[in-house]
Amino acid sequence: MSGFRTAERPTHNGIDISAPKGTPIRAAAAGTVIKVRCNASLDGRPTSCDQDGSPSHAGCGWYTEILTGTLVHRYCHMLVQPYVHVGQTVTAGQTIGIVGTSGHSSGPHLHWEIHTGNPATSQNAQDPEAFLHEVGVSLDAPKP
Repeated sequence: MSGFRTAERPTHNGIDISAPKGTPIRAAAAGTVIKVRCNASLDGRPTSCDQDGSPSHAGCGWYTEILTGTLVHRYCHMLVQPYVHVGQTVTAGQTIGIVGTSGHSSGPHLHWEIHTGNPATSQNAQDPEAFLHEVGVSLDAPKP
């Protein structure tokens, strides 16, 4: 897992959770879908999100945002267009898409952001690990 705004990546507004391509992405909390979008470009020109990205691409690839209370959860780099649509209500744990590597990505993973306002901006991004800690979830690997 890569961390939130590390010294190496001070503008990284979320965490990256490694997972095999095709792994279901589940909503972390109940809410309403407020955005479903393809965000990918290469050399400043828009590209398709229906292909693997790379570190030379820009953007989040296929992504969705879910408003849950006052928080916006953003899920990025999906393999295909998210399974949800704007205005849809989702439940915690509902599958909303699948892990891929679209957009600016070096391999399959979920990039997950949490924002304290809508619209989601770099100014209102928060460390998702704090949210996980609040709900009793640890991303630490189990000890053998």
